[in-house]
Amino acid sequence: MTSVLEISIIIFLIFIQSIFGVGLLIFGTPSFLILGYDFANTINILMPISITISILQFLKSKVKDPKFVKEYNLFCLPFLVFFLIVALKFKNILDIKFLVALLLVFSSTIILNKKRFSTFKKTFFKLKKLILIVIGSVHGLSNMGGSFLAIYSTLISQNKKEIARYYICYGYLIMGILQYLTVLILSYEYLKFTKLFYVLFVLIIYFPVQKLFKVIDDKKFSNYVNIIALIYGVIILFTYY
Repeated sequence: MTSVLEISIIIFLIFIQSIFGVGLLIFGTPSFLILGYDFANTINILMPISITISILQFLKSKVKDPKFVKEYNLFCLPFLVFFLIVALKFKNILDIKFLVALLLVFSSTIILNKKRFSTFKKTFFKLKKLILIVIGSVHGLSNMGGSFLAIYSTLISQNKKEIARYYICYGYLIMGILQYLTVLILSYEYLKFTKLFYVLFVLIIYFPVQKLFKVIDDKKFSNYVNIIALIYGVIILFTYY
């Protein structure tokens, strides 16, 4: 039976991702692991919602960047699929909750110190392809690559929110489709599809929220989101370990 807490989490995360293009998987993955879902069913619940939001953002975006699409597909996606298969095959060995908590703390710390991190832009641009490989690998293992995708997108877009959100929504859309197909193929017999109605919440929340995207101070709000992520990661670490 679906709990009020679970529905509240979903609604809140749809709200966040509808504005920034990121947040549903960052917060949703640890939330549903804590609620007792395994990794495959966590993906099965969250991914259709994430894909739906990304499709809406991608179709509405006026930004197009074929070069980014080509590099992203070539260097990120193969590692995403490979490490997702590893995570699913060795789910009883890999400690996904611990990995997710560490990634939350690490990625949030980087984002909150983005000015210091931005001093390494020259090095960053030289290592762009390697960073895409890391994003795919991390996301495949833990579903938490969105934090790194957000950092990557912010830097290469020169902090222009329309361009950054285009990169994020495309990245999430393609990663999401590949992840979901992989989970369906490898873990179909273990999956429960009773929560697919959560996708309907997107259609109710997404369009009204877009008015906020144009007026909200995303820099401050992004900091608040990452502070929450940092606290969330620390709580998970102390709660379970």
